[in-house]
Amino acid sequence: MMIKKTICALLLAGLLPLASMAQDSTQFIKASWNELLAKAKKEKKPIFVDTYFEGCHACKDMEVRVFPSKDVKQYMLDNFINTGFDVFKEEFGNDLCARYMLHGFPTYLVISPEGKLVSMDLGYHDADVFLKFLKEAIARYKTGKFHDGFATTIAKEGPQWYQQFYSKSREFPKDSIVRDFLAKQKDKKAEMTVKAMALCRSLPADYRAYYLANRQSYKDLFGIDVNTGILDNIMKKDMLELPSKYDEAAFNEFLKKHETEYAAGGDWDKIKMDFAMMFMVRNNKNAKAFIEFSIANQDKNENNARVLPFYNYEAFKDPEVTELYLKWVRTLVNEGSSLELLSSLAQRTKEKYPEESKKYAAWASAKAAVMGMSK
Repeated sequence: MMIKKTICALLLAGLLPLASMAQDSTQFIKASWNELLAKAKKEKKPIFVDTYFEGCHACKDMEVRVFPSKDVKQYMLDNFINTGFDVFKEEFGNDLCARYMLHGFPTYLVISPEGKLVSMDLGYHDADVFLKFLKEAIARYKTGKFHDGFATTIAKEGPQWYQQFYSKSREFPKDSIVRDFLAKQKDKKAEMTVKAMALCRSLPADYRAYYLANRQSYKDLFGIDVNTGILDNIMKKDMLELPSKYDEAAFNEFLKKHETEYAAGGDWDKIKMDFAMMFMVRNNKNAKAFIEFSIANQDKNENNARVLPFYNYEAFKDPEVTELYLKWVRTLVNEGSSLELLSSLAQRTKEKYPEESKKYAAWASAKAAVMGMSK
């Protein structure tokens, strides 16, 4: 099945209107939570929950590009009870946010018929990547793996300052209030304690040390979102040790100092690149230094390659930076890479490397076909 040339051209230019790709996504149903649980128990399937809000571009992309694609839709119909909630317009959507401390959208929850959290993920994914997440979630469900740190009921709980955070005002609690709460807790892995940790901009020293030493168990208990909040705050505070201007020697010394404590989480390579992104790119707009660091550390994180040109657009006016970028990206890109990255590379290489550009365009077209953008 061939892609229309006009659609392909617009896709590669990043100008394809979402409306032109709208498809049928009737695998989703609306019902009360109790009705959904009853249906899940009867059919012996977990519940897939899409949390979204009106005006969220990534949410809309999932709605019109990914959920309706043939393989994704069929897998969801065969293996899940599928539903979704607007986190701003529907009270239960807000309750889901409070229970699982959701902070980015779309976020996808897979919940067992008994109310246990099976899996969680967030953000836009191409159809093949999203299908992989769904299959991994079913594998976890069938082997009885859950994020058991959360209660099995969906309800607003916790002290007033936490409930206020998930009210319409979204009032962020003062650090002094959260730290006072943490000082009174005996169990550092209790659900409300962990949520307080995620809202604390400056964790007490004992909590920081305990969390970093036991981060893998926190990830097992609570999944992505809560842990992202805790880790981000710890990293931001550590970043204050670095000079305001880029200094390679100071950055290497910083990494050496913190490697042991962060490595306990099992993902030091990613953490190291996250620090580099924050220091070199976001703080100092030094794309060249980041690319050189990525090459030296053999970074294969496609997302870093995807977002770098957006953060440092001006840097790519330098041909040397572009060439260095392509040298790095060629080590990680393949036909399974994101549609956005493939489309970008097809344009970036069009004039100087036309054959390479055609390859990326062909890969992008193939992915577009999977998502229903075809005759």
